Amino acid sequence: MRYKPETLADVLLRFPEQARQLTAPLFNDYHFIFRITTPRQTRLGSFKGVRNGGTPVIQINSDLGQYSFLLVFLHELAHLKVMKRYGRKAKPHGAEWKETYRETVQPYFEQGIFPPVLAVELRRYFINTPATFHRDTRLINTLASLEGGKAIVTVHDIPLNSSFTLSSGRKFVKIEKLRTRYKCFCPETRKYYLVSRSAQVVGLGDS
Repeated sequence: MRYKPETLADVLLRFPEQARQLTAPLFNDYHFIFRITTPRQTRLGSFKGVRNGGTPVIQINSDLGQYSFLLVFLHELAHLKVMKRYGRKAKPHGAEWKETYRETVQPYFEQGIFPPVLAVELRRYFINTPATFHRDTRLINTLASLEGGKAIVTVHDIPLNSSFTLSSGRKFVKIEKLRTRYKCFCPETRKYYLVSRSAQVVGLGDS
């Protein structure tokens, strides 16, 4: 189910108070439909460009904290800017988008919108600017500490030879680091598997 607040004032309440004056003009400067959606597990927000003069759509999950809501909104707005500047030739999260996202967030750095601990993590994030910060444990946990969320632990965060459980319920032992994954042993099947470094750990030890 999707819903849209009736007024811009309602929408702005979802952003950090100190960011609202800077954010409000963006809704007038860029022509798009804005929707707040029920939480989606696979994404925090989305951008849908349209052909033949239609109106682009930006959607943001309703359950995000204020700083997360702001960062996801600016992420999707950067997609809109890229579409206007480069058309459909630019890759969704290519060099043009990375530069545009950094450019879009820069005024918030300049005006001191982000708490120092968050600013440090964001500056690190924007060095390479991956497609999503959803899998950046350090940034996600910094946001969680500011917004009252729950910290997460990934396979990358735990020591080698540790036993752990994934959300699927499958248990593993972390054996060896490869390029982007870890070689892990599953006692149940007595086989080795490659597990993503960003896979979320829900339990440690044999329990």
